[in-house]
Amino acid sequence: MKRQICLGVFGGIICVVFSLELVAGTVFEEIIARVNNDIISKSDFEKSRDLVKKELAKNLNGAELEKAVSLQEKDLLKTLIEEQLLVQKAADLGLTADNDVIKFLDRIRKENNLGSMEDLEKMMVQQGIDPTEFKQNIKNRSLTQQVLGREVYSRIQNAISGDEVVKYYEAHKQQFDRPEEVRIREILISTEGKDAAALPALEKKAQEALQKAKGGQKFDELATTYSDGPTAKDGGDLGFFHRGKMIQEIDDVAFKLRRGQVSDIIKTKYGLVIIKVEEKHEAGIQKMEVVDNEIRDHLFEAKAQKATQEYMVKLRKQSFIEIKSGYVDSGAVASEPKQTAQNQDTAEKKGKKKKK
Repeated sequence: MKRQICLGVFGGIICVVFSLELVAGTVFEEIIARVNNDIISKSDFEKSRDLVKKELAKNLNGAELEKAVSLQEKDLLKTLIEEQLLVQKAADLGLTADNDVIKFLDRIRKENNLGSMEDLEKMMVQQGIDPTEFKQNIKNRSLTQQVLGREVYSRIQNAISGDEVVKYYEAHKQQFDRPEEVRIREILISTEGKDAAALPALEKKAQEALQKAKGGQKFDELATTYSDGPTAKDGGDLGFFHRGKMIQEIDDVAFKLRRGQVSDIIKTKYGLVIIKVEEKHEAGIQKMEVVDNEIRDHLFEAKAQKATQEYMVKLRKQSFIEIKSGYVDSGAVASEPKQTAQNQDTAEKKGKKKKK
């Protein structure tokens, strides 16, 4: 008994010391928004702004870059709040995204020819990417899309009538006046730089992919798995091509195939190629049945944008959102609580705890 009491006291001492260390190693961050039971800190905001700037810097610089960042920043807090609301809604609906995260990370691993997830995390750290934050961002993106798909998009898809498609087609016929073109997907088994001894295995791989494609398996998924080409991450999608714009071997086959057909293996200087014709347009104004899906996609996007805005207003009205003075939520609605001197002071004094 005495031994047990001593251990208990010793354990208590450890807990006290540990707690003091936690307090000593804690920084209190400035909270700029409260969204129900969650918060958005100043560092969350700044990280998002830095990411926006990094993306814009790929195409802009100098004054143009700063102007573009400033424009994006006006809606940045709105975006962060609405993502938080959608993630919270996903929890209410019992939605999960663990499998989506695993699939996404595995795709990145394969694209970078890495042997394991541990190797992928090491690569992220070397590039200055926090693996935990990266995974959380993927998870949040998946959850938001799941919620919108269930609560918004599914209802719109069934609401587009045949009459709407006809009306749009008749009013915009000239938009569908096109040259002859095809949209294709590819599976490329690269043979560049490979010696003759490696060719049989590559041909076997191509035959296996072809057999599965002609057997009805989804071509985009096969492209992601089998293709060595840069389009693999996009399901092999090469987009639309006019006649004469592709290499001769591909061009000859693509314009002979019907929509939905899969080619045999095409030998090119780059490797063994299998293509599928996704869309095919004859020269001139396209028939309505040819562009039916395209019109429906256009109508869907227009309706989805409006419906999403309405849904976010609904979520906001059902939620408690508090913004710190000095920050602007461009999506605020009338029913949201207004900032007061008292809760401003509270927001400034309280903090989001993070270890150094």
